[in-house]
Amino acid sequence: MASRPTAMWAVLASATLFATSATAVALTDVEASGPALAAGRLIVGAAGLLILVGASAAGRQHVMRLWRQPLVWGMGIAVAGYQALFFIGVSRIGVAVGTLVSLALAPFLAGVLGWLLREGSPGIIWGVSTVLAIIGVGLLTSGDGAERDPWGVAAAMGAGAFYAIYTVLGVRLARRGIPATTILAASFSIAALVSVPAFVVGGLWWWNPQGLLLIGWLGLVTTTLAYVLFGVGLAILQPGHIATLNLAEPVVATLLGVAVLGELLGAVGWLGCGLVVVALALLGVGSSERTQNTPRLVQEAT
Repeated sequence: MASRPTAMWAVLASATLFATSATAVALTDVEASGPALAAGRLIVGAAGLLILVGASAAGRQHVMRLWRQPLVWGMGIAVAGYQALFFIGVSRIGVAVGTLVSLALAPFLAGVLGWLLREGSPGIIWGVSTVLAIIGVGLLTSGDGAERDPWGVAAAMGAGAFYAIYTVLGVRLARRGIPATTILAASFSIAALVSVPAFVVGGLWWWNPQGLLLIGWLGLVTTTLAYVLFGVGLAILQPGHIATLNLAEPVVATLLGVAVLGELLGAVGWLGCGLVVVALALLGVGSSERTQNTPRLVQEAT
């Protein structure tokens, strides 16, 4: 089993890959609705995860057994809901604000839901780092007018709620000793199945060189690869910690916007970036201290 620091770095790496989604959409300039993009991403990403897990007979058997578990179906539906609402939210209120609204809610909801389901209290350090990170992301995206589109804000908030649900359910399943990649393959294949109608209705936006490049990147890189890394954290980290680490996503997305798309970032935005970095460092220090004390959850999972 990976150590806590390794798990944290893996989740941060997954957040970095998640952050490339909006930039990839902007660079390819493909005309597709949010639900259609989400569906395409899930279908290709789930196929990649199933190929990885299905390479062994044991992996195939595990997935088929998981398909019969209600928790996995709940996780799959939450994954589909998050993907669809996230793309709807960012299309209506912008990438920066949409990401902020969805991911800023997630640490709080995941921490509380995980605590209610007895996955452990996230702790004071988590609370302080989460507040700092949310303030930082708020400064990073200050000046954007999310209030102009309440439906976009509502979609982004719904995405955050679904994100928290599937993170907590994934952690709960991983605590049972089920390999994280197998859990993700089973749940994402359910999410892909649920999303097929949106993909069909979305038309042939992907049937051209730019569309194929986009759906390949979104599916294989920002889903298959990213969630393999994300899964490293499921068996070790608490739900609230995972969601807080993923607040790195809007920071990386903004920096990509500056570096790749030529967007501008003022002094307040840079201050926000700094606060998020401090918050994540604080969470990392707190996790290192817990590692020395051999956390109860790790003992139960081994």
